[in-house]
Amino acid sequence: MKKMKHCDESGQILLLAAFAIGFMIVISTVMLNNIIYASNMASESSNDINHFEISNIAQITQDASNAAYYNATTGNQFENDVYFNYLETYSQEISTLYAHRGFSLSLGNGTLNDAYFTKNGLITGRSNWTIIDNIDQTNKFTIEMEDTSKLSNSSDPFEIHAINQSGVPIWKMKLYDDGSNINVSVDDQTYPIGASNNSINLSIIYNDPVFHFATSTTGETYRIDYFNSSNAMGLYSITGTLADGRDFTRERYKVINTTISIASSKNSINVSLPITVP
Repeated sequence: MKKMKHCDESGQILLLAAFAIGFMIVISTVMLNNIIYASNMASESSNDINHFEISNIAQITQDASNAAYYNATTGNQFENDVYFNYLETYSQEISTLYAHRGFSLSLGNGTLNDAYFTKNGLITGRSNWTIIDNIDQTNKFTIEMEDTSKLSNSSDPFEIHAINQSGVPIWKMKLYDDGSNINVSVDDQTYPIGASNNSINLSIIYNDPVFHFATSTTGETYRIDYFNSSNAMGLYSITGTLADGRDFTRERYKVINTTISIASSKNSINVSLPITVP
């Protein structure tokens, strides 16, 4: 009787073990299928277009535009043909690169246009923004405006501020058109610098006896901000040294509207982006 009971218990244990093994096999199969499915989805996703891809192309194109600008500039001379030839070569190379990944990519470059002083160079761009932060010394600061018709009056001037690390403005400049003259206002002193709608060329550091920029910022760590910059169009160039000892350059010459078209077997994306030069 005991032997029979022992056999029954052994049989029950074997049956439970079989069920356990079967259950584990089912679970393992489901998990394996999920892993394979997730892996396939990830693989398919990595081979398709996403917003990160567009961001990468935009950044690479901006870098290529900067390189094209410096390649086409000798002294104060800018060679328009050299710039666009450089971009055409870049466009062909990046299209070939993406073709190997199964994408169709094309870049369409518009014409070079005068840039607003906004963050992206367009009139609709961010008007109040920081050009460069953590400055120890500014060596050159020039502004050139061929077209001054965008300047507003004294109630809505284009402004440049130097702001220290405590957030306190230590220098301000206002640039506006009063209907007769283009005026610069610094330290509550106003100076006519040209007739309305005439081009202007300002060298803020060189003319420190008038503009007091170097005098006001000496011994400070500061940033340079633009305000109401959609009211100004032209070129700016700023060079100097940061607080950590590195040299910096910030400049804007033109803006170009670039169309990026990319397609895969599943979808396509077309975007138009402003590319600043440089």
